[in-house]
Amino acid sequence: MSAHRLRDWRRYAGRTLAIRAADHAARGGVERIRRWGRLVGEAHYWLGWPVYRRLRRDIATALAVPRARAGAILRRAFRENDRAVFEIIALSRPNCDPDALVDSVRIDDAQRLEDRPGRGNGAILLGMHMGNGILMAARLAREGWPVHIVFRDPRRLPPGLLGRSIERAGCVPVPLDRDNPTRSFRRMLAILRDGGVIFALMDQANKREGTEKRFLGKRMRMPAGLPGLAVRTGVPIIPIHVLDVDQGWRFGVQAPLVAESADAMLDTICASMEQAIRARPELWAWHHRRWKRYPFEPEPTTTSKPTCR
Repeated sequence: MSAHRLRDWRRYAGRTLAIRAADHAARGGVERIRRWGRLVGEAHYWLGWPVYRRLRRDIATALAVPRARAGAILRRAFRENDRAVFEIIALSRPNCDPDALVDSVRIDDAQRLEDRPGRGNGAILLGMHMGNGILMAARLAREGWPVHIVFRDPRRLPPGLLGRSIERAGCVPVPLDRDNPTRSFRRMLAILRDGGVIFALMDQANKREGTEKRFLGKRMRMPAGLPGLAVRTGVPIIPIHVLDVDQGWRFGVQAPLVAESADAMLDTICASMEQAIRARPELWAWHHRRWKRYPFEPEPTTTSKPTCR
C-alpha cells in the first residue's frame, strides 16, 4: 500500500470512529461530549507520542521552557483541542442538542463589541485554533449578532460536516472557494458592508498564499486577505481569546486592533495571537501541521524589517 493510500485509509477510519463515538456521546448531553472529547485527545496524544519529539523541542524553544514542561503543554493541548473538534462533530449529529452546547459558553467583556469603532459597518472577529470558536460565535449569534463563520472543509472530516455543524449552532457558514478566492473575498466584503460580523481563524500558515511573517519563532506565510479587507472597509478586527476551559468554554473579547496598512495590521494580529498563546500555551493546537512542519529561524537582527515579534 502506498503512503498516500495508507494516509487516506487512516483518515477514513479515524473520522468514521469519531463520528460514531460523537453520535453516541451526544445522547448523554454536554458533559458526556466534553468527557469523551478529552479522552479522544488523550488517546491521540499517546498514540503519536513517539513521533512528537521534535514538536516538544519546538515548543520548549518557542516558550523558553524545559522539555518536560513542553510535553505537559502538548498533552493538554491535545485534550482540549480534540475536545473542541469532537464537539463540532457532535453538533452535526441529530442526537445532539446544539442549544445545550452553546449555552455552556461564557463570553466576558462582550460590551466591547457594542462599543467598537465604526459601529454599524460590521466587524471581523479574530479567532484561533484555541478552544471551540464555533460555539463562541454561536453564543454571539444567540445574542443577536449576525455572525458568519469563514471556513474550509478539513480533509480529516467528511465534506459538508463542518458547514452543517455551523448551521446547527446558529451561524451562517461562509466556505472559502479554493478555486476562486476572489469570489469569497467579494462575499465577505458584502457581509461587512451590510453590517455583518465575520469570524475567522488566522493562526495557521498558508501553503502558497499570504505574507511571510515570523510567528512563534518560525517564518511562514500568514493569511493576508482579512487584514487587507479590514483596512479597505474600515471595520475593526476584534480578537476573542479563550480564558478558561474547565467548566465550559470561557472567552474574553479584547480591545480592537488598529493599523494604517494591511501589512501593519497583519503584524498587529500576529502579536495579539502570540500574546494569547504565551498566556495559555496549553490551550493552543501546537500539533496542527501548519506550525509544526516549519523550522525555527535565527532571531532577527536590529536592522531587520519589523515582524510580528
